This record gives sequence, structure tokens and C-alpha cells, in this order.
Amino acid sequence: MGCIREDYQMATLRKRKGRYYSRIQWRNELNKVREKQIPLKTEMKSEAIVRNHEVEKVEDLIKKGENWQFPWMAEGGKKKLIRLSVSDAIEKFYAVKMLDNLKPMTFEAYRQGLNAFMEAIGSDYPIESVDHSEINIFKKWSKAKNHSPVTTNLCLQKIKSFLRYCYDMGLIKHQVKLEMMKVKDKPPMYLNEENMLNLFSSDSVEIHYRKAFYFYAVTGCRLFEPFNGYISGNWLIIDSVSSKTGIDREVELNKNTLSILLEMRDIVEKAIGVSGHGSRAASRRWLIKKYSRKFKKCAISGGFGFHKFHNLRDTYATRRWAITGDILAVSKEIGHTSVKMTEKYTKFKLRRLMQDFPSIAPTIELRLKKGSMDSGLNTLALNHLQIA
Repeated sequence: MGCIREDYQMATLRKRKGRYYSRIQWRNELNKVREKQIPLKTEMKSEAIVRNHEVEKVEDLIKKGENWQFPWMAEGGKKKLIRLSVSDAIEKFYAVKMLDNLKPMTFEAYRQGLNAFMEAIGSDYPIESVDHSEINIFKKWSKAKNHSPVTTNLCLQKIKSFLRYCYDMGLIKHQVKLEMMKVKDKPPMYLNEENMLNLFSSDSVEIHYRKAFYFYAVTGCRLFEPFNGYISGNWLIIDSVSSKTGIDREVELNKNTLSILLEMRDIVEKAIGVSGHGSRAASRRWLIKKYSRKFKKCAISGGFGFHKFHNLRDTYATRRWAITGDILAVSKEIGHTSVKMTEKYTKFKLRRLMQDFPSIAPTIELRLKKGSMDSGLNTLALNHLQIA
């Protein structure tokens, strides 16, 4: 077989079972040695050498992932490029992304977005032909699937990252500019106290789930965070691995919330492999999502079925904003990467929040009474500027 040369510059001959092959070796994006053997379809070394020279002419392109067909491979054939497909390019992209230590959730988001792209334009479609028209094809496909503009944009973000990689690697000749779907900003949907009381007192679901709803509303946790974080004393630590945004944060627990959290974890862990389908990981995920399904059942029963489980987190953030007026603090509490993401909770009129949250109305009223006048500076002016 011979040894692998350090430079991997030239295709070498290899003889196997009496027939010759052209062997090309190189290192991929993960610095792993890759090899491609091209059949020369001859037992004569002199003929093999001539054909190997033909392979050498496109060796650099083969290393970049292109597939070539040579004249001896088909009767009357010519040397031609068998173009790199979208699916092949995506696999190369995944290999690079794996170096970034992406969280499983983020990597899965790439798979969902790019799988949708392949379904829309075809996995065998040549990557070099992808342009704006293919993006429009995807948008039409997504619309036909009744995807929301938000869902379409999430896919487009992943497609954009993939196509940027393809351009940088020379797989496509021109940068493809993507325009996101226009999405109307919708205010967050919190649950007012009347809805929360209906949620807590409903007999449509077991009391354990109703206690869990309270836990999520009073901590602002995302669905999976209570199960993926770890407990340290009276704190739930949500590290960068467990957090959706990759931001560490700490959630303070009291006697009641700690007890509910331990109960939630115990129920899920005992049911793994018993409830749900597939692997233990799939069973665990199904069990955690059960809290969302139970919430929907309870909301429909209570007459506010348009609400989603995530609105418990919206309720936490809205109430915290109403109480503190400190959007930066609220942003850190819920683990947003930017205050801009949290600003949506400031768009509610405080007097409306007083009506929807009567239990904290006195606190909100104190904020309203403060006004915007700087009384300290006003006093200085009266004393020194002869202002009546």
C-alpha cells in the first residue's frame, strides 16, 4: 500500500487484485486524513500511469469535494464534473460546526432548518447552482406548509449561515443575500391574575402540574431548565450548557419552589423508560413536554386556550418589570442575551398592569407617583437661580 506522504500533493498509484487505482489523500476541516480511490480500470501499469496523470489535473478539485467522471469509466465518455450536491455540502458544513462545540439544541436547530431546505429544493440539487431563486423556492415551500413567518425565519437564519460557509469555501461563486420574512411585532401574552387563579384551581389536571405552573410563573424558567440545571442550596443554577442562550444564571428558590422542583424531577426521573417512546433521552424529553401539554389542557378548560406554556415566563417578566421598572435587571434574571429582547415587556401601560395584577398594584402605583421631576436639582435651582 505504501506510506501516506506528509504533503498529500500528488495522486499515487495503488494496485489491488491486479487492477490499478489512483489514490488521493488529504486532510479535511477536522484535520482528519481523508482518502479517495478512483478506479483506473486497467491491469497495465503504463496505461495506469497515463490515466493517473488525468486524475492529477483535477486532484485539487476532488479534495474540495467535487466528483469527477473520467473517459475510461464509461464507454465513449468524457471527463466531466459530477457536481457537489446540497446534501454533500451540508455534511461538510456539519463537520465544521462540530468544531464549535455547539449545544445539542443548537445543532438540532441547524438540522431542522437545513433538512427543510433540502426538502424544498432537493437534496441532490447542485450546491453551485444555489442562488436567490432557490431561496424563493424555499419560502414558497414553507408557506405551502403553513409555517409561520417566525418558523420560516428560523430556518432562513440557518440556511444563511450554511450558504456563507459555502461561499467562503468556494462551493458557490457569489454570496447569496437572504431577506427575512416580515414579522409583525406582537406584545408578549402574559396571564392576568384571574387566569392564574383559574389555572391554580382547575380540576382538569392533577395538582402536581398546577404546582409546576406556579413554579414556572414565579421563577421565569424555560420548560427544560428546571430539569437540566442543578440545585445548590436554595438556588437553581442554570449554566451555559443548560441555558438556551448560553448565559449562566441563578434562580433563587424558597421552601415552596424548592419542594416543587424536587417533586418535578422525581416524577420525571421515575417515569423515564416507562412513559414516552424511543430512547431514554426521548422518553425524558416527552415527559418534560408533558407539562406544556397539561398547561394547554388547563388553559382551554379555563377559557384562555390561546395562551401557551411560554406565557408563564412572559408573566414572570412582565410582573418583574411592573414591580422594579429595571429592564436591565429583568433581562439578566430571565437570561436574555440583550436588553433589546426584554424591551417588549416595557410596552404595557402601568395602569393596565395594575388592573391585571391587583396583588402588586400598590407597588406599581408607587412607581407612578414618583414622576419624572428631579426634585434635588429643582431645589438647587430654587436656592441659587432666583426662580420663583
